Amino acid sequence: MAESMADDVLPPCSIFLDGGLGAGKTTFSRFFIQRLLKDKQQSITSPTFNIVQIYDTTKGSIWHVDLYRIKDEREIVELGLFEAMYECVCLIEWPQILLSSSFRQYIANCKYMVLDLGI
Repeated sequence: MAESMADDVLPPCSIFLDGGLGAGKTTFSRFFIQRLLKDKQQSITSPTFNIVQIYDTTKGSIWHVDLYRIKDEREIVELGLFEAMYECVCLIEWPQILLSSSFRQYIANCKYMVLDLGI
């Protein structure tokens, strides 16, 4: 599924990956990103600690984002995520904070979809 979606995606587009621990969010992201990498030897790592990993792909930059540890909404603004959502492909794990009412104004005009990977 991830590879098929990668083939069809056109930037700007954000995919909000929803699901609990172990649901496959990072695995989905790895297959998606690997499909589009210019350098097929590049490793794809989880953004859990860095929060954001950016990859150069055949469809421009892909932002792989993990918002699990984000507690303060200002951190999202400081990351530049909203700008990226209007320019790039973004794969966003743990997107619940973005769907809160305080961020609706930022994502109202973004092209995004929620992919439920719940088990």
